[in-house]
This record gives sequence, structure tokens and C-alpha cells, in this order.
Amino acid sequence: MYLLADIGNKYAHFNSGEFTIDMDIKELISLYANKKLYYICVNPKVSKLLRKIPQWINLADFINLEGSYSTMGIDRQTLLLSRGDGIYIDAGSAITIDLKKNSKFVGGTILPGIWKQKESYKEISPLLEIDKILDINIEKLPTNSTKETISFGIIAPIVALVEKINKNNLPIYCCGGDGKLIANYIENAIYEKNLVFEGMIKVIKENGC
Repeated sequence: MYLLADIGNKYAHFNSGEFTIDMDIKELISLYANKKLYYICVNPKVSKLLRKIPQWINLADFINLEGSYSTMGIDRQTLLLSRGDGIYIDAGSAITIDLKKNSKFVGGTILPGIWKQKESYKEISPLLEIDKILDINIEKLPTNSTKETISFGIIAPIVALVEKINKNNLPIYCCGGDGKLIANYIENAIYEKNLVFEGMIKVIKENGC
């Protein structure tokens, strides 16, 4: 059993092997500074601080994804290492869509997260405010309400992009806070909230960390 943390700018996704929770980074350090913990961190300043904790191991030192570029987020790289070839969608504050083929990263894109897209409509006009994505049929243009139209405008382009990328009918893996929502609209998509942690465990085992 491993203690794992996927650390962002303010919060950390923590996995103990038995449960997964989100917590403040300071809280994570307070609770687990004296225990062996493996982590990835997208924030260089926070990562520099965490390297001072002797018991903690930064898996970025062991991750080597063929085809990745120098500024590619370590969380995206770890996600792509979790399973085999396929399209990987991480739908959080941003939405990343990445393609892995022949065990190599061959390209990807980053979109605003669903929450951010909803907020942008409200900034255009209060009449375009939407509190949640409605259940829609993406095979048919909406005719019933503005909220339905906005929901379509957020979800349908994501699905269309994935379908365009997936010329070889590769598996499609989804994770992140809105990953399940997106997976519901993509045929045969697999939703697994702990994919990044799966990738971390693979890195640990393959490198004998």
C-alpha cells in the first residue's frame, strides 16, 4: 500500500490505497510529513518546498514519457502512463485531451474546464447563466431552452473533437471532476477517477522507488 499525492497549486488529491480525498497542501504536509509518500506536483514553487521533506519522493524524477515536451504537465504524463494506447481525458479546472499511440505521446490539447466555460457565459450576459449541465441529446440541436443550448455548446464540441482524434478506435479513458459527465456522452468511454494514481503506482513499481 502506498501513500500518493497529486498536488496542484492549492490542493492535493491524496490516495492511501483505501480512500481518496482532496485536502489543503498545508494539511497534507502536517499529517504526512513523517511518512513515506510519493507525489507529483504541477507547481514548481510548491515542488521546490516539498523536496525539503526527506520522506517524500517526487516521481517526476522517474517519469519518462516518450514524445512528451519539456513543459508538458507532469500530471498529464502520469495519466498517459496509467494504461496502454488510447485517448486520455482529464476534465478538471482545465480539460486535457491527449493521444497515446505505440506507447508514445503523439499530441494533445487543453480546453477550459466545464466550470470555467459556464462562468464565461454568465460574463457575457446574466441571461446566459447556467448552474449545471443539462442532460442533452448531442445528436440533435436543442430547441427547448437557452440552458439546453448552452449545455449542448459545451459538451458537443468536446465529444466531436474526441471522435475526430480517434481515427483508430482506441480506448478512451476519462478522469477528473467532470470526467464521468463527459464519459456519459462518448460511446465506450471508460471512467476511472484514480487513473493518475494508477500511473503513479506503475512508475513506482517499474523504477523500484
